[in-house]
Amino acid sequence: MLKEQVINQIDTLSIEELMLIYGYIELLKGRPQLPSGTNKAHLQVREALAVLKNGLSNDILVSREERI
Repeated sequence: MLKEQVINQIDTLSIEELMLIYGYIELLKGRPQLPSGTNKAHLQVREALAVLKNGLSNDILVSREERI
């Protein structure tokens, strides 16, 4: 029953939220998210995007609407 509730909630999440959930699952399972020696440029991107109030996709949409 709990598993079904979790799956139902997951079905309603955005891609950004799914990425967060996947990260949490990896942490819970104790798997390293990055193999040693892997390029960590994506972490810099995450830091840069963290300052966006409503997320990158929303900011892009707002920017497009402003140009119209």
